[in-house]
Amino acid sequence: MSRARLVTHAYRYPEGWQEVKRERLTREYARELIAQGFTLIRARRGFFDVREVSLSWYVA
Repeated sequence: MSRARLVTHAYRYPEGWQEVKRERLTREYARELIAQGFTLIRARRGFFDVREVSLSWYVA
């Protein structure tokens, strides 16, 4: 089983990247971020594995 991703930043237009509450990326947290107007997140798993991921992947 792989480790869960930890959200560090989120993106919304026009403000750009913003720090958000560091929390595991779950379907509920993705829905909460979408409700706040965010579309992308920067999430990490481990020290070197950082990815930018669309929130729509987690609510479908």
